[in-house]
Amino acid sequence: MIVRPSEIAAFREAILDAKAVKIEFDVLWELWNRAAPRFTGDPGQAAALKDALVELSDSLVIELPKQAWDKSTVPALPRHILVPASRRAGNERTWMTFPWCRRLGWVSSLSTLQPGLFDDLVALNEWFGRVEPATLPIVPVRYRSAEIFAREKRLDQLERTKLFGPDRLSLEMLGCRRLAPPAPAAAVGPGPDALIVENSDTYWVAVEELRKSSGHDIGAVVWGSGRTFPVQVPSLAVDVAGQGPVRGVAWYWGDYDPVGTATAVAAAGSAADVEVRSAAGLWKAMVGLAVQEAGTFDWTNAAGQEWLGRDLWDHLSYVRSAGGRIAQELVPVDAVSAWAAGPAA
Repeated sequence: MIVRPSEIAAFREAILDAKAVKIEFDVLWELWNRAAPRFTGDPGQAAALKDALVELSDSLVIELPKQAWDKSTVPALPRHILVPASRRAGNERTWMTFPWCRRLGWVSSLSTLQPGLFDDLVALNEWFGRVEPATLPIVPVRYRSAEIFAREKRLDQLERTKLFGPDRLSLEMLGCRRLAPPAPAAAVGPGPDALIVENSDTYWVAVEELRKSSGHDIGAVVWGSGRTFPVQVPSLAVDVAGQGPVRGVAWYWGDYDPVGTATAVAAAGSAADVEVRSAAGLWKAMVGLAVQEAGTFDWTNAAGQEWLGRDLWDHLSYVRSAGGRIAQELVPVDAVSAWAAGPAA
C-alpha cells in the first residue's frame, strides 16, 4: 500500500507535537500507528514507515541518523530520529524569557542563537549586575575575558559572532581594548628609524652589524616574525626596544617571494601612526642572486610592484619567471651596515 499524503501530514504533526529533540524508535512506532492505523498488522507496515520517514527527512522536518539503524528489520529502520524544530523551540524559550539586564535587553529579540552562547550571555548578564561599566578602568581584552568567563580567549571568539555589532556588544562597552602583539626588537643606536626584517637569523645579523656601525639613523632592529608582522605594526607606535615609539621611518625588508612581498604591502597598509617603507637598498642587494626553489612559487597577481618600485620589480623579474624565490639569508652580511650607512631608502 502507498502512504497517503494525509497520513504523512498526520505523522508530521504527531512528531512535532511530541516536542522532543530526540524520539526513540518505540515512541516513533507508536506515533506512526496513530497517524496511519490502516497499516497496523499489515506486512508492509515497516516499509510504509520507512517511506514516510524518508519524505519527512527530505522536507527537513526530521534528521535521520547516519549509523544508528536496526538492520534486523526489512527494510532497516532508524533507532531514533532528531527533530530540529524542537531543538530551536527549546532554545528560543530559554533566551526569550530570561530576565536580561538593560544592556542585554536586545538578546530576547534574537530569532536564533548558536548553541553555547546562552551560557556566555548569562555570564555577561551577571557581570553587568556587579559592575558599573562607565567607571571601569580600561584593560586589555584578555584580562576582561578572564574576569567575566574565566577564559582569557573567549572574548576573541565572541567578537566574531552576531553578539557584537551596532546596538549590541562592543569592547568599549566592556571596558577593554585590543592591543597589538609586541614586536621583538633590539636597540642598535640612538637614531629615530627602525629596520624590520622578516627572518630570525637575519634579525641577529642586523643587530650585530648595526651595533658595530656608527653614523646611521637606525635606532632599533625589529623581528617581523614572518607573515604575522602586519598585526604587530601598531606596536611600533607604542614602544620599540624600550626606546618609545618609532620617531622616524620603519624600513621593511623580507624574503623575495609571494608571501614576503604580500606581508610587506599588508604591513605598510596597516600602519596608521608609523610610516612603513621599503628598505630598497636591501631588496636591491638581491638582484642577480641565484634563484631558489624554481618552479614551486606562483607569482600570479603577487603584491609588491608599486611598493617596491617598478624598476626594482623589473630587475627581479627573472625570479618570478622561474617561479622561485630569494631568501634574505642569501644577501651578504655586510650589506646591512652598507645600506644603513648610505642614503635613506
